[in-house]
Amino acid sequence: MKILRKEKSLLKTVLIIIALLYFGTAKSQVEYTITGVIVDENNQPVIYANIAILNSLDSILIAGTITDENGKFEITNTKLGSYYISASYIGYLPAKKSVEVQMYQSINLGEIILHSNTIELNETVVVGERIKAKSEADKTTYLINKKIYDVSNTGSDILKHIPGVQVDLMQDISLEGSKDILILVDGKERDKNYLGQLNAQQIDKVEITSTPGSKYDANVTGVININLKKERSSGYSGHIYTEIPISKSEVYSFPTYSLNFNTNKLNLFTSYNGEFSYFDILQNQNREFTDNTGTTNIISNQYLKQKNWSHRFHYGFDYFLNDKNQLNFYAFYNTYSAEHDGVIDMLVNRENEEYWQLDKDDNDINYSSFYSLYYKHLFNKKDRELTMDLSLYNRMAEHTTSYFSDAAEMNSFNQINTLKPRQNEVSIKIDYKSSLNQKVFFNTGVKMKLQVMKDRYSKEFEYNENIFAAYGDLNYIGSKWDFNVGLRTEKSMLDLNKSFSNNVVALLPHATMNYKFSSKENIKLILRRSIFRPHFYHLNPYISMNDPYSLSSGNPNLKSEFRDNLVIDYSVRFGNNFLSTRLFYHKASEAINALSFINEDSFFETRTYNLGNIHQYGIQLSGSLKLHKSIAFNPYLKIINQYTEGNTIAEQYSIRNRNEIAFESGFSAMVSFKKDVSASIQFQYNSPKNEIQKTAYELLTKKAEF
Repeated sequence: MKILRKEKSLLKTVLIIIALLYFGTAKSQVEYTITGVIVDENNQPVIYANIAILNSLDSILIAGTITDENGKFEITNTKLGSYYISASYIGYLPAKKSVEVQMYQSINLGEIILHSNTIELNETVVVGERIKAKSEADKTTYLINKKIYDVSNTGSDILKHIPGVQVDLMQDISLEGSKDILILVDGKERDKNYLGQLNAQQIDKVEITSTPGSKYDANVTGVININLKKERSSGYSGHIYTEIPISKSEVYSFPTYSLNFNTNKLNLFTSYNGEFSYFDILQNQNREFTDNTGTTNIISNQYLKQKNWSHRFHYGFDYFLNDKNQLNFYAFYNTYSAEHDGVIDMLVNRENEEYWQLDKDDNDINYSSFYSLYYKHLFNKKDRELTMDLSLYNRMAEHTTSYFSDAAEMNSFNQINTLKPRQNEVSIKIDYKSSLNQKVFFNTGVKMKLQVMKDRYSKEFEYNENIFAAYGDLNYIGSKWDFNVGLRTEKSMLDLNKSFSNNVVALLPHATMNYKFSSKENIKLILRRSIFRPHFYHLNPYISMNDPYSLSSGNPNLKSEFRDNLVIDYSVRFGNNFLSTRLFYHKASEAINALSFINEDSFFETRTYNLGNIHQYGIQLSGSLKLHKSIAFNPYLKIINQYTEGNTIAEQYSIRNRNEIAFESGFSAMVSFKKDVSASIQFQYNSPKNEIQKTAYELLTKKAEF
């Protein structure tokens, strides 16, 4: 029995050992691994890519894993057969590789390459409220939103809601108090009348540059660049807009129309904008002087009727040859008039009291035309661009002002002042820009401007002005710092009557340094030197007699005025609001100013001179704010401390240096109501501003619309 029990125990032990060996062997036969590496086209590992093994017959998932930091993967399977490995990752096209497993052993698939996946969207619709503005190194960009569209009809209306931009009753546009500005539309030079015929809905954003760089003309104090929306529907489009006067004594209307025909490559356009402004004007003047004969006091009252009208017709085309070449042609023809007719009463208190009553009659007619051909080429490298702009401007005018009184009266006065100016101007500009690397860019270019001004009534006046400019700037854009350094060199050759000539070479540097605290907050320092050259009426020596005691004339010996600017600007965007504060210093050297004095014949004579230097410094605040979900507010305030330094000419006429504080102010507000009803209000006021001798006043503007 004992032997039998021992045999059974031994048999049981052997069976257990055999079973363990069998199952161990079976397990080692059904497990195997598949390994590989996932890389992109640049042979860089794709980290955390998804790896799956699927049955080749029915695509059933067998097992899965992800790649490690070196792009490697390892996956385990237990059955023989036909499979395929699938590798995928966001931004790449998925890759597949077939695997035939005939025996239980590890398989290395080597490298599997994932190719980048590029998705082209025909249209992206983003729903939300746009930020109001953003500050960059060389400009501030204001994005046009629905509130502004709702209260605007034309491009000029859009500008009324941009802080620092002022549009007066006559649609004249100024930027931070200066009208010596350049207006661009998609980078191409245009003017205020072109903006007047633009439909407000066409405008996407407005870029403001208050201290222009080296590529802009030296006499420009600021740049307004209107960016139009890129999408254009094929076919015909257009608009008609007009203002209907409700008073016979005050007529104020600026009608416009536009018509476009657009295809994929060609856009043909024509448009018109007019001006009709008739106002009653009362002008008071009180003059007093003392000479060896005693004191003379002259009081004059002018009761005038302003009659301004203008018709300007625009036409042209935009032709997009392909993705790299663009050709634009733009032209206008303009006829216009500005007249002030009425009666002048004058009371002269001298040894004996004298009374004059004069009739004033203006006859003014102007014709001008402009032609511009613009070409833009993009090279294979998208950061390289070449542009050329050729333009031609012609103007011919005739202006006569007659003063006359009843010849039967003792104090009769008859005077006719006549000017017949003619101006011809041609300019060509070539610009090239490129990049040295992803952070460094440069721009360079040349410009030539040839201009002839004549007075057909005064044969002895012929003024030629030729300006040749070369310029360039270097830009660095970093994560925290932006730099721009540029230099513009201008050589001007001025010739009067082929006898007097004045050749000037001006070096005009420009520099900007911008530090970004964050994507919403930055501070920048700007330095710039520019030049202001006298125009036709400053130079023409023709003498006009405006009343029995007043003379005026230009000065052909004027020098150019140089201007230096230093600006520190801090801007911040918080929520959907934008705020900018600025400290500034401005100096005008050899300032071109009007000088009034009593001449040898006891007449008031006004003549233009270089009278000295004018200094300005102060603080400026502007912003675009959202006070409520339905209320937007755009304020602008500039406080200026101005003082003058007269030169020897000013000292000869006993003109004292002046120091006063002035300000410029303005705001626009927009309110949105239910059922698409909107209201807006604009207000602008600039305090009187001193020059070396005179004090200049500007018109108060306020306007409300529904």
